[in-house]
Amino acid sequence: MGIVIRRAEQEDQSELQRLLKYIAALHHAGRPDIFRSGSSKYDTAQLAEILQDEGKPVFVAADETRHVFGYAFCIVRESGGDALLN
Repeated sequence: MGIVIRRAEQEDQSELQRLLKYIAALHHAGRPDIFRSGSSKYDTAQLAEILQDEGKPVFVAADETRHVFGYAFCIVRESGGDALLN
């Protein structure tokens, strides 16, 4: 079994939702005063929109059966006027 890092696709929605709900449950267990029970950070429509946004790429670590082990939600920003960056 090999795991690859790749750009997330719409077909990964159910796996991403599974992990998002798992993380939300961990947050709720640790801070029930802040995080709601049974929630997810994004609903299906929001996640679909994010997956289409080139400025917010999502990457997954997945195997050949499309089982997702982890994800990275990113935001692409242009730098400018920085003393260190071009």
